[in-house]
Amino acid sequence: MSAKWSRILSVSISSIALASTVHPLVASAKDADGKLVIAVSLQSEQEPIWHLWVNSMTAEAERQNARLIVQYANRDPAKQAAQVEQLLAQNPDAFIFNPVNGGAAGPTVDSIKEEKIPVVGFDDVVTGSLTDYLVTRDNYQVGVLQAQEALKVAPKGNFAFIKGDPTWSGWPLIVKGYKDTLAANPDVKTVFDQNANWDPSKAQALAENALSANGDNLQAVVVMNDGMATGVVAAVKSRNLSGKVFVSGMDAETQALKSILDGGQTMSVYTDIDDYGSWAVKAAVALANGETPPSDRMTSTPVGDVPTHLVKTFAVTKENLCETITTKMIAGWTTVQEVFGKPDACK
Repeated sequence: MSAKWSRILSVSISSIALASTVHPLVASAKDADGKLVIAVSLQSEQEPIWHLWVNSMTAEAERQNARLIVQYANRDPAKQAAQVEQLLAQNPDAFIFNPVNGGAAGPTVDSIKEEKIPVVGFDDVVTGSLTDYLVTRDNYQVGVLQAQEALKVAPKGNFAFIKGDPTWSGWPLIVKGYKDTLAANPDVKTVFDQNANWDPSKAQALAENALSANGDNLQAVVVMNDGMATGVVAAVKSRNLSGKVFVSGMDAETQALKSILDGGQTMSVYTDIDDYGSWAVKAAVALANGETPPSDRMTSTPVGDVPTHLVKTFAVTKENLCETITTKMIAGWTTVQEVFGKPDACK
C-alpha cells in the first residue's frame, strides 16, 4: 500500500477463510433520536481519500439509522488518544478506529474496550490490542493483480521489483501475491529487488540502477504503488523505453491514470473506497447489536486473530480505463475530464 493508505506496523493476514454466520446488519435505536451512535477516529484528513471514506460511512450510517461522530488525528498519536477519550465521553455504541501508529495504539484500543464498546479496526491493524473486527484491503490480491498483468505483457524475461516499506503490514502480503503468481513461470527471472520506502525519487534511482545493471534489458518493473511508479516511469522514459517496459502501480490516482493513458505506466490497482467505508459501518452496527458480521479471513496479530473483511481491488489498464472511471470509482476520486482532458472521451 502506498504511504497514502498505510502507516508503519508489522502483521500478517492468514489465508484461511472463515465460515461465518451472516446476520442482518440493521441498526437498533440507541440515542435520543432513535439512532445508534458510531464514533470514528481517523489518522488524517489531509488527503481527499479520508473525506471520501467519511462520505461513504455517512451514507451507510443513514441507511442503517445510525449517526457518526468523526475526529481526525492529523497523524499525531497523542492527539488521537485524547480524541478517543473525548469520543468516549459521548457514549458511542460502537467505534471505528484507524490508528495513527498500529504498533503503539494498543492502550488506546484498550481504553475503548474497557467501556465494553466494540471496536472495528479500519485500514491498519492494531498489534497491541485485539479489535473485534477489521476492514482492510486485500493486499495479497494486489500482488496477484500486478503480477498477472506483468505476465500478460512479458510472459518471460527479466523482472525488477521496487517495493515499499517492509514494515508495513501489507508488504508481505503483496510480495506473497507476486511469488505465488510467478512461481509457475520459470522463464521469468528476477534480476533486481529493492525497497524504495514509497519515495518516488528513490524509486527512480533504483530503476536507473536496475536498467544499467542489465544493459536496459528489463521486460517488467513491478512497482508497489503509483507514487514510486512516477519515478520508475521517468527512469524508463530517459532510456527511450517508454511503453516497452511494463510498469505497475497501486492506488489508481489521477496522475497514474493519465500515465496509463499515455503509455508510460502499464497498470494500477484501484481499491473499492465505497466498500471500505460502508462495510466498516455495517460491521460496527452489527457488533453494537450483539451480532456477528460476516468475514472473509482471519488477520493474525501478536495478541490474537481478528475477523476481517477484505476490500475488493481491481486492475486498471488502458483497455478498461473508461469502464473503471465511470462504473467502479467512487464519485470524487477522479473524472473522465481530469484523466482524458475532455468530458465526453468515454462516450
